Amino acid sequence: PISANFLLPEWVKSHWPSYEEGCKLGGRPADSANWRVARSIFVTENDDKLAKRYGHSSEGPYHFYFKQLTRKLVGGGRSNLFKLDQNEPDENITPERMTKELVFAGTVNDVVDQILAFRDKVGDFGTLLYPCHDWQDPALGRKSMQLMAEQVMPRVNAAIAKEKKVAPVAVAA
Repeated sequence: PISANFLLPEWVKSHWPSYEEGCKLGGRPADSANWRVARSIFVTENDDKLAKRYGHSSEGPYHFYFKQLTRKLVGGGRSNLFKLDQNEPDENITPERMTKELVFAGTVNDVVDQILAFRDKVGDFGTLLYPCHDWQDPALGRKSMQLMAEQVMPRVNAAIAKEKKVAPVAVAA
């Protein structure tokens, strides 16, 4: 199974029981190593202002992505995907809010912390998918992916191994 990058952590967490039920019906064990979870991610070496501007502000590609997505989904009657309280007005669902809630952006240490906090919230999963919609500036996009592979994921996997004594999370772009 794959959980989409545009879902709130609470909805991602709700996928595990459905996966377990499907595995049970199919006569096979549920294995968290087979669960893939996508998140929008932007990593900088040490520039928190750049991370906020590119990852969360209206100047960055993530804002554009979530602007398109919220327009289509909210306009198509699927605003429930972006709400914990279904009585919340649709007008509250904005690209600004979605990028702040759904994009992991920051320095290497910031993104490590964000991934681990997300994992604590949703549970163990096997692969973190990195959807590439960050190529407004190709050099920044490449650097983000490089930092993700060379610094973020080794730290995430070390923390998981230390705390949980489980297999490390794979990353796929």
